[in-house]
Amino acid sequence: MDDRRTDPADEQTLDPTVRPLDPGDEPPADAADALAIIAAASGRARTTYPSGAFLFLLWGTVWLVGYGALWLSTAAGAGRDTPSLPAAVVAIGLGVAGLGLTLWHVLRRSRGVTGTSARTGALYGWSWPVGFLAQALIVTSLAQAGASSQVTSLASNALAALVVGLLYLAGGALWDDLPMYLLGAWITLVGAASALVGMPGTYLAMSLAGGGGMVVAGTVVWVRCRVRRD
Repeated sequence: MDDRRTDPADEQTLDPTVRPLDPGDEPPADAADALAIIAAASGRARTTYPSGAFLFLLWGTVWLVGYGALWLSTAAGAGRDTPSLPAAVVAIGLGVAGLGLTLWHVLRRSRGVTGTSARTGALYGWSWPVGFLAQALIVTSLAQAGASSQVTSLASNALAALVVGLLYLAGGALWDDLPMYLLGAWITLVGAASALVGMPGTYLAMSLAGGGGMVVAGTVVWVRCRVRRD
């Protein structure tokens, strides 16, 4: 005698009156409503993440203009081995403005969000000034140790690219943003490679390859977001 019992769930699955949905069938109303709610919640959650387009365009402009000014003041024909004071002021001023706007953007995006997401956004935002403070301290220590102006300039540029690149890599990993992650890898490698060029070519490499690359990437991401939104 076979006294095995059939699971009611199995009986329901094998019921010939129950037909699976065909590819062209619409889901039941309650399922469609559930999917709409999930999609809306996901869209709202994405608005709490830092905008890749904003950060790309912001730092792309900072590097394109700032490093461009440094290169113009030291390029062949300028008659200088080090950047002029006005060019340095422009580059430093843009960098400080970029840090401030980055921190404001990340904190504003995470405002009103509680729990882990808010803490993650705040910690990521504060990572930018921490990274650049460490960069400034390292460059200062090199100068105090007797390093030449050329060495300190190369180190300053390479470390700035390393900070930005690693933070983009971290942001891309945190928010599953592949464009941000890939750009972080690009900026990190550009910064390292530009140190091999030497002065003043390193400024041109950082301006065009670094800043220009970020502007292009930011424009592409912005256009794609607009297309999806429309």
